[in-house]
Amino acid sequence: MAQYTVYSITKKEEGKAVLVYVYNKKKVKNAVTRQIHTHQGMTTVLFKGVRFEVTFNAVGQATHIKALEVYDERLKNADNRMDDEYLLIENEYGTSENLESVVEAPKQKAKVTKTENGEVKHYKYEEIKTYVDCDIPVYLYGPAGSGKNHVLQQMANELGLDFYFTNSVQQEFKITGFIDAGGNYHETEFYKAFKNGGLFFLDELDASIPEVLVLLNAALANRYFEFPNGKVDAHPDFRVVAAGNTVGSGADEQYTGRLQLDQSTLDRFAMIEFTYDRNIELAMAKGDEALVQFIRNMRQQAADKGINAIFSYRCISMVSKLKGKLELHKIIQSTVVKGLDMDTIKTFGTTATNEYSKALWLLQQRGAA
Repeated sequence: MAQYTVYSITKKEEGKAVLVYVYNKKKVKNAVTRQIHTHQGMTTVLFKGVRFEVTFNAVGQATHIKALEVYDERLKNADNRMDDEYLLIENEYGTSENLESVVEAPKQKAKVTKTENGEVKHYKYEEIKTYVDCDIPVYLYGPAGSGKNHVLQQMANELGLDFYFTNSVQQEFKITGFIDAGGNYHETEFYKAFKNGGLFFLDELDASIPEVLVLLNAALANRYFEFPNGKVDAHPDFRVVAAGNTVGSGADEQYTGRLQLDQSTLDRFAMIEFTYDRNIELAMAKGDEALVQFIRNMRQQAADKGINAIFSYRCISMVSKLKGKLELHKIIQSTVVKGLDMDTIKTFGTTATNEYSKALWLLQQRGAA
């Protein structure tokens, strides 16, 4: 049984169109059809017994392809299908009543924009660096897994600053340090950055105890701090960036462990929203635009439906590493929709133009493995 998968349609002069398609999943072929018609603003192309709705851009390339109907009656009768003449559909992805499944987007690598030294930078990178250069503390707020830590390590390296990191301050000594029973002072990351200079990154600021964070207020405002081993003046190259998932107003449905921050603490920071960057997503996906589009679509659907789920760079990275080593629908189950029950998973819409969305559809049909 033959199968034709249409990849592209380009409109040419004199009412004809050139199609690029794959025959039986193996050989790429070209075909020319003069069966192209425009009626009441809709353009249709007839190919291999199937009528396609097509939207063309200004240079005649199809930006939307959708199979509408079986045009040849013989295709509707399985007994009369002619293997080498007509477009057929895999049973796994649908029947002749669901022809959209035969149309797929071109599988090509998207170009990733890099700097001269080969780095991929977040689109907010230069804006954040301007604040850091001007010695203005910054609070980055945005979804989990959006790359805040990596961006700040890049920035510290570029600015020639040592990088110091502390995550979610729950106790005072994590900032101040302490003197043990033997009289020895134990330094903290904050102490080292404050005394010697460097970029201090306090992650999960909104998961920190607000009363402890008040200790930072005087240090940031006065540029000196009374540590257990004595008063220390801030080094001229001391810089602070904090990050969190909320604007400091407390827990929400997605980030239930977040605390409301004291306004005096928030007043010390300039606040910048930090979201996912498509260029970084493409880099994580190794140029696989279909994967990036799938994850971004899942993210949008979750937001629209009120589903508590995170589709971060980590999803993209894991899928990219596992692809070709396991069945794709199992990869999607364990790395993308992990933690969601099957009823919730089935609420996500799918499209047959994307192989990852097809895999999600297959998971929805088969249920949990």
